[in-house]
This record gives sequence, C-alpha cells and structure tokens, in this order.
Amino acid sequence: MSAHTSAELKAEGNALFSAKKYKEAEQKYTGAIEAGDEVADPKGLAILYANRAACRLSLKRYLDAERDATKATVLDPTYAKAFARLATAQDGQGKYDESKESWQHALDALPKTDLKQAEQLQKSQYEVGLANATVALVKAQNTAITDNTDPRNGAFIMRGEGRLPWDLAAVIVPRLRRETPNNPSLVYSSAWVIHFAYEEFAQGIKQLDELQQIGNQMAGRLGAIDALCNGIMRDSRVFHMSDGKFISKYNKQVAFEAQVRRAWTDGGPELVIREALARQSNEGWDSVRPALGVTIRALIMRGMLEGGLRQNHHVAAEMLKNCLDVLRTLKEHWILEPKENRGAIFQKTFIFGVQELYIDALMHTYDRSNPSAELLEDLLRESDLLINGVDEALRQPSPGQPDPGFVSSFYIYPRGKAYAMKGFYYNQKATFMPEGHDRLMFFRKSANEYLKAAESFPEDDETHPWFLNIALGAMLSARTFPVRETLDVMKRIRLSIPKAKEIWERSAMSFEGVWTTLENVASREQELCDLVAQGTFTLDACVGGE
Repeated sequence: MSAHTSAELKAEGNALFSAKKYKEAEQKYTGAIEAGDEVADPKGLAILYANRAACRLSLKRYLDAERDATKATVLDPTYAKAFARLATAQDGQGKYDESKESWQHALDALPKTDLKQAEQLQKSQYEVGLANATVALVKAQNTAITDNTDPRNGAFIMRGEGRLPWDLAAVIVPRLRRETPNNPSLVYSSAWVIHFAYEEFAQGIKQLDELQQIGNQMAGRLGAIDALCNGIMRDSRVFHMSDGKFISKYNKQVAFEAQVRRAWTDGGPELVIREALARQSNEGWDSVRPALGVTIRALIMRGMLEGGLRQNHHVAAEMLKNCLDVLRTLKEHWILEPKENRGAIFQKTFIFGVQELYIDALMHTYDRSNPSAELLEDLLRESDLLINGVDEALRQPSPGQPDPGFVSSFYIYPRGKAYAMKGFYYNQKATFMPEGHDRLMFFRKSANEYLKAAESFPEDDETHPWFLNIALGAMLSARTFPVRETLDVMKRIRLSIPKAKEIWERSAMSFEGVWTTLENVASREQELCDLVAQGTFTLDACVGGE
C-alpha cells in the first residue's frame, strides 16, 4: 500500500473516532499501521499506534491499549500523548507504580517553557493523572492483609478455628459418602463442592511454598497455577489469602511457570491468538498446549486478584473476557482437533467455569449510580449463552464424572449463577422504569429468574436462601404474586437456614450480615401469617411494596 493510502486510512479513523465509533476507528488505524513504514516514518507510525491505543482505551481493552501505547513511546520517545495513553491504560489495570512513571514521562516530554494553550491543557491533565496515580499507589501499598480483615474490603486471611466452610465440609463428606448410595439426592450437597474446591486450592498453596531460589535460578514444581485456578473454578468462594505472603509467592510462581512454558504474559487476546496459532504450526501441540494453559489460568487468577484484592472489577471483567475471546476463537480454529491435543482449557466445563466468573465480574462492574444499558445487555447475552450451553451439554450423554461435586461445580452452579444474573438484569431495568405495567412485569421476571437461581443450589448452600430472599424482594415489588406463594418462599428460606449454616456459617457472606437478614424473614413470615389468620389478607390476595 502507498503512504497516501495510510494517510487516508488515518483520516477515516480520526473521523470515526470523533463520531465515537471506536471499533470501526480501530480497524482503520490497524490498516494504516499495516500500510505504514516504521523505518521511513517512525513518528508518523507512533501517532497511529497512539490513536489505536485511544480507541482501545475507549473500549476498555486496557491490555491492548497498553501494548499499543508502549509501541508508540518506543517509536517516538518524545511523544507526550503516547506516554499519557500508556499511563491511562496502566491506571485502568491498577498498575499504579508503572502509571506514575508514565505520567511523569508524559510531563517530561512537554516543552519546559513557552507552552501553547493545548500543551498547557495537556500539562494540567497529566499533573492530575500523576497526582491520582500517586494517591492510588500509596493506598494500595498501605492496604494491610491481616487476620479477620472484612472480606468486603478485598484481601483477607480467613482463619476460623476449624469452622470455615471447607473445614465443616470435610467433616460432613464422610457421612455423605456413607449415605449417598441410599439417598442419591445427597450427591448435590454443597459440601462436596467446597470440599473438592478446597482440596485443589490447598494443593496449589502447598506448591507455592516449594518454589525456591537457587543462585540466579528458580526451582519448583509446575502445576501450582493449575491447582489454584481449578479450585477457584470449582467454587470461587474458596479463594482466600493463605497468609500475608500469598501475593509475593504467587507472583514468583506464575513468573516461574510462564518462563518454563513460554506463556504469554503481555498483550491482549489478539496477540495470544496470533502467536498461539503460529506456535502450534511451527512447534506442535506439546509446546502450545502448556503455554496456553498457563496463559489462560494466569489471566483467571489475575481477574480474581483484581476483583477480590483490589476491588478493580472492571479489570477483572477485562481479564476474564480476554480468556473467553482466546478460548472461543482458538476452539473454532481447532474444532477438528482431538480434545487431547487442545488441552483441558478447551473443555466445555472449563469454559462454563470462565463464563460464570465473567458474568459475576460484569455484575460487580455495574454502577447503580451511573447505570450502563450496554453493560446490562452484555450481562444478559452472556448469561443466556451460559444457560443455553449448559442445557445443551446436559442433553448429551457423558462419561462418569470424577467426583460427586463435579456436575454441580461445572454445570449446575454456573447455570444457577446465570439465572441470578438475569434476575439482576430485570431488576435493574425495572428500577429505572416509570411506574406502570412494564415495570411490574420486569420485577416479576426478576423474581422468576432468582427463583430458578435458588433452585439450582441445594438447600445447604448459602446462596439457596440468599437468592430466595432476593426473589422475595422482587415478588413484593411486582405486586402480582399471591400471599400463598409469598409465604411459600418465606418458609423455604426459614427451613434452609439451619441446613446452610451447618457448612456456611462463617463464610465471606456472613461478614455482610447475611444470616441476620435471612433470619429476619422468619419474623416477617409470622407477621404475614397473622394477617391471614385475622382476615386482613386471603391466601389468593396479592401483596407488595418496595
């Protein structure tokens, strides 16, 4: 292509960017980059990379934006805007130590005197960016990881003197093993789920402790990232800090495994897809399979750390979306390849697990004070994909499962979470609607989805009564459910509380007062029963109120 063609593509990209058509603009800048000449015009190419970085920032694809902005700063180390976009991408990922340096580089790249009006505005913006990054870095560095820290604030070390969910499940599982042959329904107890999740997670923790530095080399066992990630995907509630050195030990382990397996630790899904296809073609499955395994699991772990430790839920959502983009694209490329070649990460159960984590991160990204209709639609679409995928998988004949908790962890629970996300979708849509029939209809839809979510979890799982409680709130808001159905849900909540507390009494949710909230439903149930007995309401009357 000619330089004129590159200039035309750039102009078209600029027009699309001004019109806020960021995906289309990104494509134009990509074409311009491919038509450009790095040797003849490095500064011109730097502008194209920086412009594409701006598109990717607007699309909240911070990894890709960081890569483009970094390339722009290499091509033109005097380009202040490139450093500013690099800093913005790093801020978006919570990498405040790096963004602080990038903001300073952006300021240093500006003229020292006689600034034009536009440059003065840039300077003011960059100074604000530097100040914000500095404050965020100090806050992150001062975040203590201590015993009994409230899990709502992110990082926490859980100690419970043998009373944590996995401890209690370990006591219950032997009884379940004895009784399940005569009572097959016990195979769905949440004790199985958290027990096997903890077994895998604990194995990963043990392997973290085995990594050693010998001279300039690291020596340890491969597979710790697999075990940690597998435990989390069985039940994300197992994720906790084993001690105050967890982050440091984990970072060393992932660096070790990534180096050995030659995993991709930088760049977004496009880079991973492109290079994975090339490596498979050039080096074969034995090279690409373990590299992708570490890459995908490290992204999942980073998503968990960002969402759980730093409360950067938008970064967690990006990491998990990147996982799905890579898995879906490469699975399509390799659809005719034997499963053994592709590896475990392309199994439908693994992908269901990633989808479950992703929709949960999306939901936490939603800001009720500044609601995003686009995010809600993404949440609904991904939830429907997960439900349909699980339904289709369960219709297919399958070999025996490795343990009693497997089906719950990778089929039933993910589908249940997707029902809950649909309930959340309809609830939020209703909340911002004007009074009227449509609003009540959406609350009714929300209640029905939350009821399906609750039914996806056994009575001894804390999420069963919790989703029933949310469904109850939506039922009352809908004002179209008879007292008989309302009382039935209240009764189900009351009866499931002692069963769930047997395992989950000291879970992370308990710090948020979940048991007090649920136990209050019992008193409300009695009040409503009294009103029926007094003749104030009939069982067929509809009650409600927000």
